[in-house]
Amino acid sequence: MTRLRFIFRILSVTFVTTFILILYSLFRKKSFEFSLVQNAYYYSSNHDRFQSRNIPISTQIKVIPIPQFISTHDGTLEISNGFQIISKQKSVRDLELAINRYSNYISSLTGLSIENREKYSTSENKLIIDCLLKDADEYRYPKIDEDESYALNVTRTGTYLRALTLAGILRGLSTFVQLIERIGSSNVSYIPIVNITDRPRFTWRGLMLDVCRHWMPVTVIERTLNAMEISKLNVLHLHLSDDQGFRVESIQYNLLHDRTDFFTQKDIKYLVEYARQRRIRIVPEFDIPGHTTSWFVGYPELATEPGTYQIETSWGVLKPTMDPTKQTTYTFLDKFFGEMTKLFPDAYFHIGGDEVEGTHWAQSPAIQNFISENKLRNKNGLQAYFNKRVQAMLKKYGKIMIGWEEILDEIDENLIINSDAIIQSWKSRQATVNAVKRGFGSILSSGYYLDHLASSTNHYTVDPIQRSDLFLLNREQQQRILGGEACMWTEFASQYTVDSRIWPRVFAIAERLWSSPSNTNQYFLYERLFRMSHLLEQMKTGVTHLSSYMNKLENLILNRTTKITLLHPFVILADASEPHGHGERSQLSKYTSNFSLTTFADALHSESESIWKLENLQINDERLRDIFQTWSLNHLRLSTLFNSIEKYQYKNVWGQDIERLSENLAHVGRIGLRVLNYNSQKVLHHDKNNTMNSWTLPHWISHHRTLLEQLENGVKEVRLAAVRPVRRLLNSIQSMN
Repeated sequence: MTRLRFIFRILSVTFVTTFILILYSLFRKKSFEFSLVQNAYYYSSNHDRFQSRNIPISTQIKVIPIPQFISTHDGTLEISNGFQIISKQKSVRDLELAINRYSNYISSLTGLSIENREKYSTSENKLIIDCLLKDADEYRYPKIDEDESYALNVTRTGTYLRALTLAGILRGLSTFVQLIERIGSSNVSYIPIVNITDRPRFTWRGLMLDVCRHWMPVTVIERTLNAMEISKLNVLHLHLSDDQGFRVESIQYNLLHDRTDFFTQKDIKYLVEYARQRRIRIVPEFDIPGHTTSWFVGYPELATEPGTYQIETSWGVLKPTMDPTKQTTYTFLDKFFGEMTKLFPDAYFHIGGDEVEGTHWAQSPAIQNFISENKLRNKNGLQAYFNKRVQAMLKKYGKIMIGWEEILDEIDENLIINSDAIIQSWKSRQATVNAVKRGFGSILSSGYYLDHLASSTNHYTVDPIQRSDLFLLNREQQQRILGGEACMWTEFASQYTVDSRIWPRVFAIAERLWSSPSNTNQYFLYERLFRMSHLLEQMKTGVTHLSSYMNKLENLILNRTTKITLLHPFVILADASEPHGHGERSQLSKYTSNFSLTTFADALHSESESIWKLENLQINDERLRDIFQTWSLNHLRLSTLFNSIEKYQYKNVWGQDIERLSENLAHVGRIGLRVLNYNSQKVLHHDKNNTMNSWTLPHWISHHRTLLEQLENGVKEVRLAAVRPVRRLLNSIQSMN
């Protein structure tokens, strides 16, 4: 009877899961507007149910992206030694690789041994995978509309993961590993009893990585793909050519690529396969007709302006541009595309097309005559002519062209490219709306620029489809918005710092592209972001933005004898700081592609986890006083560093005015203590003779608010994040009075 009951339970779970997936496959074709409303209702109703039971949702599901449909139950399922991952079907190679990969992740998180089997077990200490993947699909390259849905059921008798495709299984495994909780330093690990049915909101969920401004080797791409799989991103867009480098080996044109820092064709094939196993597509970008200096170093005949060219070490909108009027340019590109389209199997091929400066075209009598004779009107018309010919070439090789939003700039309808092209908007979200209204598919990147180092909250509020679009765009136009891409440009990121510029902030964008738009709780977002930041390292994905943090800071203290005593206060200063992004750093003339990005600002996390925790303490929490006291004294602890005979050498190594930053942190600490004293004693200054005690409270608050603003951005390239929790306390005084 016991065995029959066990079999009945398994059959029941399988039946329910299959039924849910069949329903999903039917309903996924319904209108987009309906799915938005449905998802928002389901999530909000469950959230209310959690709250009515006084169980905060963050203690139930800490997964990111948050799944579409969640049903939780009381209790947990313990994961113990010998945990089994069992495939119901005979495993194909890709599934075996996935099971081995996630077994290692689970083992790293739990410290337990994991067993992989193909037979049922009566133990509840198991994960049963049911995938209908056929052998013929094993080596299939991912498509944009690949089914990524899955159902995950955690019961008291075990965990069951079912999907129609390998992609669905991988997305479910990502959710499963994130559900794992470990009790302190013990060996006890568990997952909550939960039923999840999930699928993505958008089909295009990408990350663009620039490997030109600063070179990113194969190891960086590998670990990026590992973390992308966990975050459920499914497109890696590689920006492979620019003025500062050409990063792919060409056999046909062997003078194109950089001699030292480039991907061999063998590297590309390896990375395409590495990504495919994780059901991630790699989309190449070769930027033309602007941003092309690196093409002209070996092949100057492609350029509008004759001469000798060198790889650029600075960046911006530069003048060198391809000549679109020469037939030899198209002959060259046709042969080049023929080679590269074989190397990259994805259906999409990015041609860049942004920031064509136009001066060399304007200065060429031959090009101006060509524009006049062909009635192209201006440089935009000439670029449109170029784009149409490039699009036809790519179509011949079975590729769909993608370009940045400029490829639609101010063009007559008779010059416009065919509407099967995809437009990637980066300057404004309006470009996405304009593109889909004109019949083009579109990908949103405006608001998703990681290199600007905006907060995760800023990215989280950007949505490819806003509420107003539900009324302004019809159903067909909405469906042309394929999704979005986070962009990581690398003017100010090297292979040693890029992890900290991508992770964990890109999880906020990943959730916006996967989950229901009704998810807007910022505290819940950050709680999961920082948890995932640690999990990426604990799982040994290769991402090391946390473990390398201390080493980067330690390298900024040159004196070995004082390194041990000064490292702790130096870390306190770093934890209270955040780096400014592209906007501020690009205004300084010192940076080039040859600059070693090892300054204090480069060592910092994009967002300070410790400051976020302080911001979310109760305003009467006594820990605040301890922290503010530590900040107020920290500059004294670092005095040895600032008074050493190596001071000027330090300044060159640090890159920023760290001494002033340290002074500012001490000042912020003193202001924090002053605000706490007012809260507890209602005095404006602890010194009775200080004139501040004669001020009105509004004047006192205004004075300190101005001080905090000055201290927050008092040092170039660095933001003193410590200001935020003090400002919050100061604002709480005003709100109470």
